[in-house]
Amino acid sequence: MQLIENFKNVTIAELPQLAENIIQLFDKRNIICLQGEIGAGKTTLTKQIVKKIIGDDKAISPTFSILNIYTNSKENIYHLDLYRLNNKKEFFDLGLYEYLADNKMLIEWPELILDYLENYKFYLVKISIINETQRNIEIWG
Repeated sequence: MQLIENFKNVTIAELPQLAENIIQLFDKRNIICLQGEIGAGKTTLTKQIVKKIIGDDKAISPTFSILNIYTNSKENIYHLDLYRLNNKKEFFDLGLYEYLADNKMLIEWPELILDYLENYKFYLVKISIINETQRNIEIWG
């Protein structure tokens, strides 16, 4: 993978524009992984992406449900959160791999399956905390 874009010192006010940039990635690849420590803003960014595509900002972290599906009359977004999975086997046992082929996917905590995702074309969005109000965001693909 190579670095495609690097956004420095991003604030929450800038997330709607960043979400627009990320949405354009769906034109080339259907899987976008979001990587960052707890509190980095993975779900906050997901909310902005879902709001722009679906028209609803009710996206919530699927930490407990593992998968949330957001829909409107035109399309679906599948939002996976793999934080609670202990190993790659659980990913396969739950059948989550079946969603990867043709759906728009946002995947939080993708580390368990990054090697499996090499079978697909995907982007990796790395979010780093600078301070309470700013993040650095790298897009790899």
